[in-house]
Amino acid sequence: MEKIEIILTECIREIKTGKVTLADCLDRYPSRRRELEPLLKMALNIQEPPPVTLDSGYKQAAKARLLQQIRTAKQEKARSFKDRFSFGIPPQYAWARVAVAVIIGVIILSSAGSGTALAAQNSLPGDVLYPVKTGTEDVRLLVADGSVAKAELNLEFAENRLEELSELVNTEEGKAGIAVEGYQGNLDAALAQVLKISDNATLSGLLESALAEIQNQTAFCDGILDANPKYSGLAGTAGNVAANQQIRLTEILAERDNLRAAQINLQTMQNRLQRAQDKAGNNQYQLMQEALVQYQLFNRLGEQILLYAQASGNQNAEIEALTLQALAGTLEKLDNIYQQAPQEYRNTIDACQQMTLQFQNQARHIHQQQGNADSNPQGSPSGNGNGPGTGQDNPSTPHSQGGTETGSQTPDTPSPADTGENPVTSEIPGSGSATKPGEPNGKGPTTPGPGTSQTPVSTPKTH
Repeated sequence: MEKIEIILTECIREIKTGKVTLADCLDRYPSRRRELEPLLKMALNIQEPPPVTLDSGYKQAAKARLLQQIRTAKQEKARSFKDRFSFGIPPQYAWARVAVAVIIGVIILSSAGSGTALAAQNSLPGDVLYPVKTGTEDVRLLVADGSVAKAELNLEFAENRLEELSELVNTEEGKAGIAVEGYQGNLDAALAQVLKISDNATLSGLLESALAEIQNQTAFCDGILDANPKYSGLAGTAGNVAANQQIRLTEILAERDNLRAAQINLQTMQNRLQRAQDKAGNNQYQLMQEALVQYQLFNRLGEQILLYAQASGNQNAEIEALTLQALAGTLEKLDNIYQQAPQEYRNTIDACQQMTLQFQNQARHIHQQQGNADSNPQGSPSGNGNGPGTGQDNPSTPHSQGGTETGSQTPDTPSPADTGENPVTSEIPGSGSATKPGEPNGKGPTTPGPGTSQTPVSTPKTH
């Protein structure tokens, strides 16, 4: 889909040259009409300023003042990104800064050719036209109709920030940091709009599309890391931001469709584990470890979704069966990674094995209580067969002191009560401040929901 900035520029140029009318442009882009119409009207109402002629004496004096200001500016400390684009407006009038950025963007788009508009669209943090680019985004948010549209726009702008990061990550670390900061801001703004939606059908649809978009953004971050392994700091931070945002949105989805939330989360766990296995095979152990840390985070979320299902009776049998099937073979993969990894990375792998065992046992326990051990067509959930209950006979145990017997001991992973920390809303370091969006209306469910339960998680003994 063609970007709105280019559409806007072309329409303004054609209307001003008399080739088309405003109505013609709106009819040409019916799906963008609601967003395009107010922008066009605003741009067409702006009058170009009259030409100004300056005498040579004034020009010389202005040049001297400019050079003096440049020399003074070099001696000042570098300002933050926020200060750099404040336009001299005090912080208490932040809304006015947005308005100025909007006006600048519209003036340039309305008076310049498509080349200038394209240059602004392709600008990066620190470029002269970058405030025009972000100002145009502010305009689009300003005229967007409703929380769904605003959330979708912020997800789109978050993708812009990742594209900027990919251009800067191995050349301009300071400017790349601005892109990561903007990425976090766009995702937080999208989440804030999600929390304003009260209609369940609308919210569920938005959550599905938002989670799919963030998974794409995670894959984009993986690509940045793979292309720039020596500059993984900021790209890894962006990936962690995406992971934590996915967890928040999955928590909200779980309150409405627990089974779908479980499906998405288990798929993400498999994705992270596969990436860790690939990186271990390529001797890229730092990237392997980063993928495993994210795997742990999604594992915790999966167990909380399962506990909520078991406590509420909400699709618990389906989620238990789905979990056992998804985790089949996971311990074997982790054991293979363990054998390939140097010693300094094995503690992370041990932690993943402990958490996977705990998750498996929690899902398996209910099946045994309900007498479903013989009804599983793909294998015995008791761990004595080759089906999805374990994925193998007597699966490998973690390599920490003495190991852990499957189904007979509680793994050493601390429970929420031990740590005093909610395992779902815990964030990967360096990914921004945590929020707890699991209760959009300020009231939680009567049964403990994902991200809210404080009940210690223990591994039940098999019967």
